[in-house]
Amino acid sequence: MQPLQPTLAKKPWSPFAIAVLTLLLSPAAGGVLHGLNCGRLGQGGLQRFTMSRNLLAGILLPLFLLFSRSGPYSLAASLFFASYFYKTQEEHFQDHLSQGGKKGSLLMAIVLSLLALLPVALLALGLSMALPK
Repeated sequence: MQPLQPTLAKKPWSPFAIAVLTLLLSPAAGGVLHGLNCGRLGQGGLQRFTMSRNLLAGILLPLFLLFSRSGPYSLAASLFFASYFYKTQEEHFQDHLSQGGKKGSLLMAIVLSLLALLPVALLALGLSMALPK
């Protein structure tokens, strides 16, 4: 494990909070926070890749579930994403806290989650209206 930068520009969010927001809102919203948190935890090299992968998966999953009409799998997918987001950052977050680092504001995380969710919700709404009944 490489040491974190002594002073990070922005305080990282708790991976537990990201997992909860993933369950409450969507994998896309949690994916945005997970990707941004990479940079906040000093893993800037992974940030762009993680953000792209999470957004792609977070957008394609709801569309797949919408077309396949498999509602019960939606909760299972959200649980999978939430546990993945938590597990991949918890160790780095604990290291950050043990070095005297502070947690980031959850209010900003919630606002960013809602902004990330808006385009996905609009796309899903448009597609659901276009589907034959």
